Amino acid sequence: MDIKAIGANNPAFGYSHPLKTMYKKGQIKLKYGFYGEKITIKNASLEHLKPASQGGKTIYSNLVITSKEANQARGNRPLWEFATWENIKKYLAQFIGVKVKGFDGDEYIKMIIKTVTELLQQGQ
Repeated sequence: MDIKAIGANNPAFGYSHPLKTMYKKGQIKLKYGFYGEKITIKNASLEHLKPASQGGKTIYSNLVITSKEANQARGNRPLWEFATWENIKKYLAQFIGVKVKGFDGDEYIKMIIKTVTELLQQGQ
């Protein structure tokens, strides 16, 4: 994990993962992030559904792409404070039928729905 300082006492985590790499290389086409915001190559960020600070892992089933701004705004607060099913569906629809070496968009959709459902049931 790469940690970069942003001002005094404000660390930013520069996670690297194939999901973000595939997006940045244009192998996965996204217009919208997990929270419904517009995504660009410059503002794309990996978001842990279960925050890393709470034991969330940097694995497909726990990662979505958001804007850096949305990611920072959520921090480690509960997912339900930021996500709506409408925006989640809009995000996941972008992965239907996507196949890239080592990645199946349809399987990713199933994993994310399972993770989100579990987190919401736990009140996270």
